[in-house]
Amino acid sequence: MKHLFSRQSILLFVLLCSVCSCHAVEPVPTTEPVTYTLCNAQATAETQRLWAVLCSEYGKRALSGVVAKVDWNTREAENVYKWTGRYPALNVFDFINIHASRDVNKQGWLDYSDLTPVTDWYDAGGIVGCMWHWQVPANNGTNYTCSPGTEPGQTSFDPAAVSDPNSADYKRMIHDIDQVAGYLKKMQKRGIPVIWRPLHEAAGNATEFAGGKAWFWWGAKGAEVYKQLWRFMYDRLVNYHKLNNLIWVWNSQMNDPDWYPGADVVDVVGRDNYYALQYPLAKEYRQLQQEYPDKLITLAECGNGDEVDMSPWAKIWAEGSRWSWFMTWYDYNYNVGNSDEHRFAGEQWWKDAFSTGLVIDREQISKLLYK
Repeated sequence: MKHLFSRQSILLFVLLCSVCSCHAVEPVPTTEPVTYTLCNAQATAETQRLWAVLCSEYGKRALSGVVAKVDWNTREAENVYKWTGRYPALNVFDFINIHASRDVNKQGWLDYSDLTPVTDWYDAGGIVGCMWHWQVPANNGTNYTCSPGTEPGQTSFDPAAVSDPNSADYKRMIHDIDQVAGYLKKMQKRGIPVIWRPLHEAAGNATEFAGGKAWFWWGAKGAEVYKQLWRFMYDRLVNYHKLNNLIWVWNSQMNDPDWYPGADVVDVVGRDNYYALQYPLAKEYRQLQQEYPDKLITLAECGNGDEVDMSPWAKIWAEGSRWSWFMTWYDYNYNVGNSDEHRFAGEQWWKDAFSTGLVIDREQISKLLYK
């Protein structure tokens, strides 16, 4: 369905809900409402509208979500519809291959400048999310990668270059951020708000055990450099490029408050969990809510291992988790015919999730946004 509504009605809506207050879910020790506000006071009307709905549903139901299979598509969402007759509310696109986009490289095999996958999803009533596996040139000078290290297929790209405007790595950062900004600007011009989750899982497993380390180059120089990079990206996108359609999601790796960029540049705190018995969802939810009581808490990635076998959301809710949304990862064996063979969340998982009445689909979120 098309999102048709008057500018006047949007402005009235924004005046009424530009600051969204809703009661915090236990165990936050307060009887007062918690006010959740967007860190960007200049957020667009459409972004304010989405934020108000996220706040109003927080603690009541979780929005359903999937990630694109690698890049610029809605294949996993179509898979969910094939199984259940219902689309997830959120589709998250990944800028992982922008270096190979045809508008940058004429030999590229996809075109991020073609917004059709995004606009089609939005016009059908869905929420748009974007993440970025930020690939940079590998040490071999041929490939691209996110993985830090000295091996040929890894990268020695230095995130600390964010403080050195004369360095080649700094100039590469500017180039890549500006490139992504161009696509996000097209979405803003089109009136599309974006749940934006960059620089994810920065601490890796560095906070879990001695010898742990960052998995991606943006966390390779530690917490202070990472926070500089986050705030640099925020400033570049929001203040320089005037992107006001972004809801900023920061990923916690648990027990990593030193990596938190700051309440003024984060809207939502997320957690990626693929092993819910080893890392109990309810325990992690309560810890994050206590540590960041003024932020929505979300299950930014999930989908294989223990929580797939939990008959998910009835049990998760009964245990006390109140994630704002969840996003399941894509299947590597996309065309397998037997749902039991799915490595990540398969047919029964999705049927169970929707059957609880605790999970919002695309049709339901559209009605909430445009009622």
